[in-house]
Amino acid sequence: MIATQLLRKDGLVKQLGLMAFTALLAVIFVTGPADAQRRNRDDTQKTEGRVLSTEAGEAIITAQEALSAEPADYATTISVLTKLLGKEKLSPYERAISYQIRGGANYGLGNNMGTIRDWEAAIATGAFNQGEIDTLTPNIGQLYIAEEQYVKGATILEKWLASGGKANDKIHLMIAQSWLQADNYRKALPHGQSAFRMSNPKKKKHFDILNYIYHELKMPAKQAALLEQEVSIWPDDKKIWKAIASLKQQANKSREAFEVNKIMYLNGMLEKERELLALAQYYSYYEVPYRGASILEREMNAGRVTRAKKNLELLANMWRQAREYDRAIPVLTAAADISPDGGLFEKLGEAYYSEEQYDKAETAFRKALSKGIKKPGNAYVLIANSLYERDRPRDAIVEFRKAAQYPYARKTANGWVKFINGEFEVNRKQKAFKAQVKLDECKNQADRKKRMGAEFLEGVGEISQECQTILAQEIEDKKAKKAARKAKA
Repeated sequence: MIATQLLRKDGLVKQLGLMAFTALLAVIFVTGPADAQRRNRDDTQKTEGRVLSTEAGEAIITAQEALSAEPADYATTISVLTKLLGKEKLSPYERAISYQIRGGANYGLGNNMGTIRDWEAAIATGAFNQGEIDTLTPNIGQLYIAEEQYVKGATILEKWLASGGKANDKIHLMIAQSWLQADNYRKALPHGQSAFRMSNPKKKKHFDILNYIYHELKMPAKQAALLEQEVSIWPDDKKIWKAIASLKQQANKSREAFEVNKIMYLNGMLEKERELLALAQYYSYYEVPYRGASILEREMNAGRVTRAKKNLELLANMWRQAREYDRAIPVLTAAADISPDGGLFEKLGEAYYSEEQYDKAETAFRKALSKGIKKPGNAYVLIANSLYERDRPRDAIVEFRKAAQYPYARKTANGWVKFINGEFEVNRKQKAFKAQVKLDECKNQADRKKRMGAEFLEGVGEISQECQTILAQEIEDKKAKKAARKAKA
C-alpha cells in the first residue's frame, strides 16, 4: 500500500478521489451553491480508508490520462478500469473511483446505460461521502430521462431534491417534461411552476410547459393569466393571441374573444381566409353586421377571401342584416347565379321586395321555384304580395291559392285571400250604393218632370242624358227579372 506517498504526490489521490471528476459531470449538470458548500464540507471529512494501492493508483492514473487526452481515449480508459475492477482485492474506495471514471468514459462514448450502471455501482460501494453522491445522483436521474425512462429519472431527481438537493430552472423543467411524457400532469405541475418562477429571463419554453399543464388540468383562469403575461413580453406573437382568444371562447367569454380577434386584425395578424371569415361572423353575431360586411367586402376585393358561394352568401346575409339591401342585391345576384339550388334566388327576391322593387322580386322568386327551394309555399306568398302591391289582386289570389296547398303557408295565404275578397265585397257594395243613389236621383228627375208637365222653366224638369240611360237600363233589368221568374215557374 502506498497511501502516504500517493497523498503527498501532488495531491493526486485527493484529486482523483474527490474532485477530478467534477469537471466531467459539469457536462451534464451544474450543481447549485448549496450543493457546492455541502460537498466542500464533506471534502474535509477524514480520509481514512480513502487511499489507493500502488497497483490501483497506477491503473487509475493511466485511465485518467487516457480520458484527459486530446482527443480522449475512452476505449483505453474503459479497458484499463474493467481489468482493474476484475481484481478481487480492490477496496470499496478503489472500486468507487474506478466505476466513477469508467462511467465518464462510457458517457463520452454515448453509452448512457453503461454510465448509469457504473455510477450506481460507484454509489453502491458505500465509499463515497454525501457530497460525491449528491454530484452523481442528479446526473443518473437525467441519464434515465435521456433514455426515455421518464418515471424512474424523474423519481430519482425528486428524491434528490427532497434530500436537500438544490436545482435550477433547467432541472425543474426536465422533471416537468418527464412527468408530461408519463401523462402525469399533477406531478408535472409543481415543477413547471418552479421552473417558471426560477427562470430569469423567462423564455418561451417556460411559458409553453406551464401553459400545457394548465390546459390539461383544466385550469383556465391560471392559463389565461399566464398567456396575458406572455403576450405582454411578446406582443407580436400571433400564436399567443390566438390561444388567448380560444381560451376566452372555451370559457364562454365570446365577447372578449371577439375583442382579441379585433386587436389581431387591427395589428395585421389575421391573414388567412378562415380567420377573416370568423372575424366577420363575430361582427354579425354581436349585431355589428355593417362593420363585418365592410371588412369582408374589402378582403374579397383584396383577394384574401375568395368569392365562393358560401362567402358571397355570408356577405349578402350581413348586408341584409344591416338592412343595406341595395348592397346585398348585387352580391346575392352573383351568388344565386352559381348556386345549384334556388335558395339564394329566394333571398334575392326578399331583398328586392324590401326595396319595393316588386316586379324584380317576383322574377327572383319564380327563378327560385324553378331551381327548387325547401319551402315553395313561402315563395308563392311573396309572389302574391308582389302582385298585390302592383294592383293585381286577382292575380295575387291565384298565387295565394297555390301557397295554400302547403300546410306551413296555408293560414297566411287563406288570410290574404279572405282579405282581398273582403276588399272586393266592399268595393261591390260601394259601387252598388253609388248606383242606387244615382238611380234615385234620376227617378227624382223623372218624377219632377211628370208633376210639372209643360209648366216648367228652361233647364228645370229636364231629364239628363245619363239619367235617361240609367232609367232605360232599370226598365230592361226589371223585364229580365220578370222573364227569369216566369221561366222558373
